[in-house]
Amino acid sequence: MGSHITTVKMNSFRKNTSPLLNVTLSKLRDYHASFKSICDNFSMDLSEFEHIFGASESAFVIWDTDNNGLIDSLELFSGICIFSDTKFDDKIRFLFDLFDFNELESLSPTDIEFMVYCCMSATFKIYSISSEINNEELNNFGVKNFGVDNRLTVVELIKAAKQNNQEGSSLNRQN
Repeated sequence: MGSHITTVKMNSFRKNTSPLLNVTLSKLRDYHASFKSICDNFSMDLSEFEHIFGASESAFVIWDTDNNGLIDSLELFSGICIFSDTKFDDKIRFLFDLFDFNELESLSPTDIEFMVYCCMSATFKIYSISSEINNEELNNFGVKNFGVDNRLTVVELIKAAKQNNQEGSSLNRQN
């Protein structure tokens, strides 16, 4: 994870100034509720994006890096969340709910790894970084910090994220 964080720090001057960044938790939840009422899968096209966010195509293309006319909603909401004007614990709670697909009120190591992947991918898009995410490094991070068989509740995830200053730092900053 250290190499990814270094990459972001070296490219901080490239950060996008999208109006979707620095939103409040309330606005983030409103966006997500609109998304769930309109979209029936985990992607959205330009017309859905414009309807949900009231944003233009110039904001859409930041997220549609493969130019297929669709964006990954999990990456989008992860990025909006981690760059929102929201307290650390509330960011973790929102991300937890976003990735608790089975509604078991706990996340598996695979769920957490996927959540971190989406956060990193979103961060790279926000900073216009075209680097690939090292899946092996991400897997090692997950095993080291969360174990192989553990499921974490939201309280346990918040505690684990706070204990890991390096990886938690981008979530912990206030915009």
